[in-house]
Amino acid sequence: MRARKALPLALPLALPLALPLVLAAAPAAVAAETTVVVTGAKSAPAGWSTATCPAHSHLTGGGYAFAPAGPGDTVLVNAPVPSDPGTWSARAEHGVVTAYALCETED
Repeated sequence: MRARKALPLALPLALPLALPLVLAAAPAAVAAETTVVVTGAKSAPAGWSTATCPAHSHLTGGGYAFAPAGPGDTVLVNAPVPSDPGTWSARAEHGVVTAYALCETED
């Protein structure tokens, strides 16, 4: 019986230089999105300010500008309106507030 010669553990692999490329189809063009800032009306003292996104856009965030009536005055509400998903609202305890809505629209 003839003894077999042991092979080295690490064999170099020869790969062909020209491998076929598989390319995925490019995704369809996506409309560009534009951010629009909508400013609500300035509130009365301790009143509400709301900012509503225009048609064909959606709310992505919001905020407010605040003029406190005095030391310790605070903003009580700074949030989207649950019953109107395209609107941001803000309300100060005593001062004046202006709401801002960040809206995204597709071009």
